[in-house]
Amino acid sequence: MGTVSYTNYMDEYLLMGYVFGSWRRRAAESLLVFGITFHQFQLVRLVRRRGGLSLSSAAYELGMDRPSLTLVARKCIQQGWIERSPSALDRRSFRLLLSGKGEELLDRIETAQPFLPESLGDAFDVLGSEERAELRRMLDKAARRARDLYR
Repeated sequence: MGTVSYTNYMDEYLLMGYVFGSWRRRAAESLLVFGITFHQFQLVRLVRRRGGLSLSSAAYELGMDRPSLTLVARKCIQQGWIERSPSALDRRSFRLLLSGKGEELLDRIETAQPFLPESLGDAFDVLGSEERAELRRMLDKAARRARDLYR
């Protein structure tokens, strides 16, 4: 196995960032009709999936810093999509919970299916099925390693 140069090392991350960033911009545009930003959607969806969680946990899972996520959460609370509930373990903190209005919003978005490749395009459509499966395996492996390294 050869030595990876610093430039090549960075290239892999930059390429992944470019692919995701391009997709994310298109996804954000598709959410505008629902009156929600991409980061707000990610948070509301995460709160639904987890059944409630702390702001710190949400920030970690979404790969955001806590001050940025605080602003996102504040807007979601103002819109009525999520609610704050005092933590049973720590009086100083709170949990984010999905509201009925948030559930309805996510249901509307899911029904519309705005993230389908037919709507957003698919940067991976140039890969054959075997290549795509191998890419998925490699990304899963790298994601597990990232959890170990950056926890």
